[in-house]
Amino acid sequence: MDDTTAVALPTAGLRGHETRDREDDLTATDASSARSQSSPSDRFERPIILLSNREPYEHVVNSETGAVTVRHPYGGLVTALDPALKATHGVWVAWGSGSGDRAAADASGRVAVPPPPDDPMYTLRRVWLDEADVEGYYLGFANSVLWPICHLLIHHLRFRDEDWARYQAVNIRFATAALEEATRIHATTGREPIAWIQDYHLALVADSLRAARPELFIHQFLHVPCPPPEIFRLLPFGVCQALLRGLLGNDLLAFHTERYAVNFVDCAAQLLPGAVGDRGALAVRYGGRTTALGVYPISIDVDRFEAFAAAPEAAARASELRQRYAWGDRQLGVSVDRIDYTKGILERLSALEVLWSSAPELRDRFTMLIVTAPSRTELRPYRVLEQDIEARVAALNARFGTATWTPIVVLSEAIPATELAAIYRAADLCLVSSLQDGMNLVAKEFVACQLDERGVLVLSRFTGAAEEIEGAVLINPFNVDGVAAAIRSALAMPVAERSARMHEMRRRLRQATVFDWLDGVTARVASMAGAPSVGVPGAG
Repeated sequence: MDDTTAVALPTAGLRGHETRDREDDLTATDASSARSQSSPSDRFERPIILLSNREPYEHVVNSETGAVTVRHPYGGLVTALDPALKATHGVWVAWGSGSGDRAAADASGRVAVPPPPDDPMYTLRRVWLDEADVEGYYLGFANSVLWPICHLLIHHLRFRDEDWARYQAVNIRFATAALEEATRIHATTGREPIAWIQDYHLALVADSLRAARPELFIHQFLHVPCPPPEIFRLLPFGVCQALLRGLLGNDLLAFHTERYAVNFVDCAAQLLPGAVGDRGALAVRYGGRTTALGVYPISIDVDRFEAFAAAPEAAARASELRQRYAWGDRQLGVSVDRIDYTKGILERLSALEVLWSSAPELRDRFTMLIVTAPSRTELRPYRVLEQDIEARVAALNARFGTATWTPIVVLSEAIPATELAAIYRAADLCLVSSLQDGMNLVAKEFVACQLDERGVLVLSRFTGAAEEIEGAVLINPFNVDGVAAAIRSALAMPVAERSARMHEMRRRLRQATVFDWLDGVTARVASMAGAPSVGVPGAG
């Protein structure tokens, strides 16, 4: 089957702006309410130096009381990597973005984490960015150049020389901090650490580390799609080549799917003079070195989401949602997104319009609940998108709604983990309509929370998840008629078929958790770096 999209309707419009970008696919962030039943093992005898744009712990000052609290974003990446850093007593290098971060750190930007009352287990090394850095490196080059390029949405591409210069400067700053930490670790422990870089924000770091410390094993995971050469070459000449050289500074460069890895081989071979790509071996030879490529689809902490969904309060809330929206023969759909042009939210709304126009019998029989979070609101395309979504939702509700039925319900305030799990559990359908998406963990969260196995996953074929999950109804979000037809077909799917599909998806998901992802990456690193993988009892 080939087409679907998701819908949303505000009770009172879109509200609840967040100034920080929630980059973990709007996953729950309440770390204290549940802990994973799985914990990753001590994979290495060598310490890890992990580099990422966002930090795992953020000190925030209350503007009214002056009190400092610690925010611990508990998305999929932090769920896996925070325990790994604790196990190796390593260092996490990240942008110190919190209003209380400087006061909490020492003169070098170091702070022991986790903070009290927990026992500190590793070092967070903060990198300081000023407003010009954030504007040029983060909002400018990373999110107005690399983000649209990687997601093939080139009409959003905005390249400026000053943003590129700032991106280079900030990447050097991250590399310098990592090199200082590598020197400190080696001096105090006698062990050579392993550097692990996360994502597109730090594409130049590996080459800088390689030049300064050739003996360092360096690997990087790109969480975004890798575009084909025809798209990547739209970057200015010199910029394109610098990014490729930067990424080829890694010993291992990993992606979610084989398609992304092959695209990188082609980009290097076609756009970087002197680079030789090997599609079969997934490797690139350049500058007398070989960079190996790996394919490791990221996942979620399945035990954690199942525990959230099974909690008594979640079960009660799911029952309440079904009584409100899905009583009798009525059904409830859900979508969960950051407000981002890659998520296909406007296309989803267009498909819903087609659905209720062509199938009037579904009016007052199918309600769409959309959970959203504003992101990157400093950038005009995101502000305009949010306004467009709000206007479209209001128009659709005015056109199709009645005194007793609101077709699209939007929740845009922060919600606790059990509430999100309850929404997933209550839904008859989850609609993921991304135009391009590196993986999309929402699809996996929905499957994990479907304890009653009633729901249908309607999934864009342009997500990494679609290349891994079997049993979803696949859609092309650009085909709004096809998406509407797919929604209609999913809603009419017999209960037995729904249950069989979801049961199999849940079985497969339990065999591919975020800890399995971590095991796969770290086992490959251990074999390449000569650092034996060391398991501990009870590891997931």
